Amino acid sequence: MTPFAIVSDLHANLEAVEAVFARIDQLGVRETVCLGDVVGYGPDPLPVARLVMARCKWTLRGNHDWGLFHANELDDFSRQAREALRYSRAKLKPSLFHPGRRKVWEWLRGLPERQEDSGCMFFHGSPRDPVMEYVMKSDGYQAPEKMRQLFALVDRPCFIGHTHWPGMHYPDYHFVQATDEHPRFPLAGPCIVNVGSVGQPRDLDPRASFAVVADGAVTIHRVAYDFRRTQAKILASGLDPLLAERLARGR
Repeated sequence: MTPFAIVSDLHANLEAVEAVFARIDQLGVRETVCLGDVVGYGPDPLPVARLVMARCKWTLRGNHDWGLFHANELDDFSRQAREALRYSRAKLKPSLFHPGRRKVWEWLRGLPERQEDSGCMFFHGSPRDPVMEYVMKSDGYQAPEKMRQLFALVDRPCFIGHTHWPGMHYPDYHFVQATDEHPRFPLAGPCIVNVGSVGQPRDLDPRASFAVVADGAVTIHRVAYDFRRTQAKILASGLDPLLAERLARGR
């Protein structure tokens, strides 16, 4: 299998995205795929989308990417998320004065919901609901029937994002979090791997998260970036200050 990187949940955080792609280049990995949520929360949806278009072999639709085109169906999104999606639409939607946005807008509109590649399965959310369903780290003991149903759909390594919490769900449903001490997981048979979030980590580690698949295993990498610069841009854009504050705390 040719080594490849997996990014997810970039959330319009240009500083984090640039840092991650720079690390991928340092590692010598030539192929990258994206599990979605290119937009939402962050201040730079247009440059992030353009960078993903240029760098990724393919990209899936995340729930925030979906939300760009369903403005009247966002009841399940938080107030901050809805406001950020309105901001993203204003920055991305083509107009008479911004015709150059059309290519990005149509690309986001046409993102697929699932992918199979390199003998693996890929979704933003879950194998059962590719865009919206969360596979939580606690589901193994809190929702074992849910996990049974998910694993009934998985016959090989499966990669997801959405929760912003990296680690592996094993076929017996238990979850092992990725840490600096335990970043590598062998890919032997069915499993569900969450690659974490580039643009808004929520596992109490503010560093951007991404994965590299190579030599029969997946390794979760963490990259520090200038989140203070991102915070300043969030505040200057008029987005909710909570979206800036949480970057420093990784939650």
